[in-house]
Amino acid sequence: MMLGWQELILIFAVLLLVFGPSKLPEIARELGKAVNEFKKASSGLAEAVESPPEAGSREDSIRDVARRLNIETRGKTVEQITEEIVVKAKGEETPADKTGEG
Repeated sequence: MMLGWQELILIFAVLLLVFGPSKLPEIARELGKAVNEFKKASSGLAEAVESPPEAGSREDSIRDVARRLNIETRGKTVEQITEEIVVKAKGEETPADKTGEG
């Protein structure tokens, strides 16, 4: 679903009224960062899925995706890492985020 220019102007006007002109650049920056992180996570998952099934490559791919997403891998099984990648891709807090680690 694409928004037309009329809808975009209306949304912009409402945001301007609600947040004021000084907050809009900050909101736009945060939105850009969120979109960029989502794209990085999506491309990392796509690369892991598309990689050829070689011996040991699945685990290496999963650990590589976890590193790209700033997920700590030391002392964790592949299943635990995979679970954290899925949670992070959904935008939820990982167990490490909840405890203040990593």
